[in-house]
Amino acid sequence: MPGMDNGFLAAFPALLLAAAAVLLGVPAMDSALRRGDGERLFWIGLTGVLTAVAAVAWAGVSGPGAAAVTGLAVMAGSAAGGLWLRRRHVRRLAARRRKLRKTRIQALAQRRQAVLLDWSSYELDPWKGSEYPGISDVREVETSRLARAAAAAEAAQAAAESEPGSDEAVQLCASAVDQLEEAWEEARAAARRRAG
Repeated sequence: MPGMDNGFLAAFPALLLAAAAVLLGVPAMDSALRRGDGERLFWIGLTGVLTAVAAVAWAGVSGPGAAAVTGLAVMAGSAAGGLWLRRRHVRRLAARRRKLRKTRIQALAQRRQAVLLDWSSYELDPWKGSEYPGISDVREVETSRLARAAAAAEAAQAAAESEPGSDEAVQLCASAVDQLEEAWEEARAAARRRAG
């Protein structure tokens, strides 16, 4: 072909091999990263590197300058693939953190709701209320403390849900729910003592 270097045409299969190594290796590495499979990640990376080296060597045998072109193509593809992998992995980790945070907030909300439902059952059932006198009377010290803890837990939960990415708000919510549960146990124990 006029104006076309025969070395380039001879190196074309080597370029295809290098492109296949990058284009097939990068998604496979992404899959291994997603699963957290370090061994698979190692073997995919090793296979990709060996395939790229074989492609550069094949191009070097094919013609002058072909190895340099193939090597540059491998380096550019690897750099682009590495940037893409890093970006995907960082996004995946951030999504995982958000999901764990949301799950933790939901678990704390369920714990808070369980205490409130248990407490309200004493107001709705007169028999239970008579067995635990003063458990719904906020003039009692322990019940007053329980009411304050319930309000604090509700506010902490609202703050944790409204502040995305704030682990401190989730810790404060967990602490408030712990205090609510402790206040509930203290109020029940005090009511039990009053009942005699």
